Amino acid sequence: MTSPLAAESFGIAALLDAWESSLRAVSELGKRLTPEQWERPTECPGWSVGDIVRHCCWVEAMLAGRPLPEIEVDWDAYPHVQGAFQQLTEKGVVVRREHSQAEVCTELDGLIDVRLAQLMAIDPLALDTPVTGLMGTPVPLVSMLRTRVFDAWTHEQDMRRATALPANMASPGGQVSAVMMLRSTGYVLAGTLEAPAGTTMRISVSGPIAFERWAMVDDDLRGIDIDAGAAGDTAPTISLTTDWETYARLGAGRLDVEEPAVLALVHLEGDAALAARIPGALAITP
Repeated sequence: MTSPLAAESFGIAALLDAWESSLRAVSELGKRLTPEQWERPTECPGWSVGDIVRHCCWVEAMLAGRPLPEIEVDWDAYPHVQGAFQQLTEKGVVVRREHSQAEVCTELDGLIDVRLAQLMAIDPLALDTPVTGLMGTPVPLVSMLRTRVFDAWTHEQDMRRATALPANMASPGGQVSAVMMLRSTGYVLAGTLEAPAGTTMRISVSGPIAFERWAMVDDDLRGIDIDAGAAGDTAPTISLTTDWETYARLGAGRLDVEEPAVLALVHLEGDAALAARIPGALAITP
């Protein structure tokens, strides 16, 4: 494993700051958008910029222990929704569409305060303390916080792209999101790509967050991170080189990897057939 990222060693204070600052950014953006910007479509199918803020409200409300109001939804009107989890997620958005822009942003502000108080009351406040995760099952606090940072920061970028506002790519939220995506490198290689034993992959990213990461499929067909030096002078079986924003959008499943314009943003090397599948395999969002 090469090019360590600062967020890989973030403690509780830094993770809490990344979580809070990412959600505050979503709220502050929402408050200063024009009504026209609030309604603009995003790269999330079926969702406007305002729906992004509504979604963030739903997640934090659920983690705060607040039940979702019972509503009936005509799912035929939402063809982008597939499966029970997406239906649950969509309900959290739909139920808030009757609320004004200011009301939704105010709700998110209040929920951030509530959740911060809940998190600070955890005893012991440690990275490995079990807490309730998004699916209602216990997870280590570090996993819950990283997941929430990745979601909030990614959605902040969704809002910025939809409204042509400057990106916020190197924030603490971006740093934690890079860690989340890189932690999946081995799984991408062995699980998604189903590469054979001995296959190595190098991911090289430049920009405000830059890194190089290697992975290999071991003899048990598991994807593991390796140091570049472990490969010696041997070139990786496959590799992808791109910039941080493109990598982040690929990791969030925001780009159509069949589009020539998207493929022009990445440089692939090695086994041509296997390397061609890397861009579509990087998405870790549900």
